[in-house]
Amino acid sequence: MPRPKQEDTDTQEATDSKIRFFGEVDLDRDGKITSDMPAWYFERHIDEMEEGILRKENQLARGAIAADNVPMIKEEIKAEKAKLRKIKESKPTLTGNQVDRCWRVYKSLTEQIQASMPTRKQSKDGLVNPYDELKRLKQKHIKIDPEIAKACGVKAVQGKISGDEANKCYQIIGRTLGENTNVEALRRDGNTEAYHTINDLTKAILSGMQIKGA
Repeated sequence: MPRPKQEDTDTQEATDSKIRFFGEVDLDRDGKITSDMPAWYFERHIDEMEEGILRKENQLARGAIAADNVPMIKEEIKAEKAKLRKIKESKPTLTGNQVDRCWRVYKSLTEQIQASMPTRKQSKDGLVNPYDELKRLKQKHIKIDPEIAKACGVKAVQGKISGDEANKCYQIIGRTLGENTNVEALRRDGNTEAYHTINDLTKAILSGMQIKGA
């Protein structure tokens, strides 16, 4: 996983560790996060909002809106544009130091999530214990920078979060960095010898074949 080229950072960047993935649009009056994911994360929804605004503007321009409804539609467009602007502005613009921290966490999460996931072959062969899978998703075993976890809306306990929480952090950080956010894409196939139900050596012994070097 290549790291982006980093330019020299000034003293302010080097000491700036406060990362915010959730903006005002995601918070209630008390400053608490009200959504599972930041509003800016949902790029398709943003596209749909932009298309909806453009459609209403075109209808107004063509005179396709009844005169009595024009004021209401204009107010809707104004409110939707304001909301869209807030969503776009809430996406974090990271300093060089913050990007570096996020890349370290993203790389670490990639490795830990992948290592903890059953392979596709194990799932296909029915070798995944449901209880173990539940523990993987719910118990805190993934190491993470607690401050970045908090920025993702997740509380780390002794520097660890659950599999489900790790997936959430991976997606938010990945979207911020413009990288993969599909957790399932991390799952290994498990088709190497180490994951064969019966590897070549075992097959040879069971078939009575002479093993070279034996």
